[in-house]
Amino acid sequence: MSLTKKYALIGYPLGYSLSPALHNHFFKTNHLDAQYTSTPLTPDQIKTFIESKEFEGFNVTIPYKEIVFPLLDEITDAANKIGAINTVKKIDNKYIGTNTDYEGFLLMLKEEKGVNLYNKNVLLFGAGGAAKAIAYALFQKNIKSLFLYDIDINMSNTLSAKYPEKNITILNSTSDLSTILPQIDLLINSTPLGMEKTLDKSVLEKQQLALLPKSCLVVDIIYAPLQTKLLKMANELGLNTLNGLGMLAGQGIKGQEFWFGKRLSYQEAKNIMLKALQSTT
Repeated sequence: MSLTKKYALIGYPLGYSLSPALHNHFFKTNHLDAQYTSTPLTPDQIKTFIESKEFEGFNVTIPYKEIVFPLLDEITDAANKIGAINTVKKIDNKYIGTNTDYEGFLLMLKEEKGVNLYNKNVLLFGAGGAAKAIAYALFQKNIKSLFLYDIDINMSNTLSAKYPEKNITILNSTSDLSTILPQIDLLINSTPLGMEKTLDKSVLEKQQLALLPKSCLVVDIIYAPLQTKLLKMANELGLNTLNGLGMLAGQGIKGQEFWFGKRLSYQEAKNIMLKALQSTT
């Protein structure tokens, strides 16, 4: 009798996650004797969890994406460069950590909009964990320039320092973007502004969004709500928009590929997550 292999999402605290729905569907579809659970761990439990090698693989979320680095046996080049780990697998009783967030972001842009990032001007709001993965993804595709704003300029400086050879402009405020916005091809919000207690907030005002070229794509990596104030205003102005559900689905199936060498299709994964999301609202 085989023992069910264990997979998990670890973080603290853990709210409702869409990941169990996605991965348990994948296990069932592929007749795998495995189960995926949300597993909240306090900081003093992390070391024991990893040393036990009890799980075949796991995903990592806030606040442990950087904390797990010294606890793992190997780390991929991408995760090292990004500075964050979101997916871990066990091979020969060793834990190997990677980052599939950047792959999820690129997969979303390709599947949803067929975007070619080469030589594009990008404006990125936020310089935290998600932004680190997105910046790495953008530079993998040879964008022309990155304009970066975070309310904490030290965060912007830290991210920028990872890419001294790249064309990065750190913005001190969003009040004077009039000369920059007309040349932006892709605008990305990677901050939490627009979700939960900030539903009425946006990283930009509508009159600022109106300065963007009509060809600009506005991406908000928030997926709850599916339409943030930023995206609503952009839609009203006739701009192309995209929420973050596809990035979440993309990083999830890229995680499946890392674990098993196969994965669900992008659209199937997105549909599963959308259904799970709608069941909570």
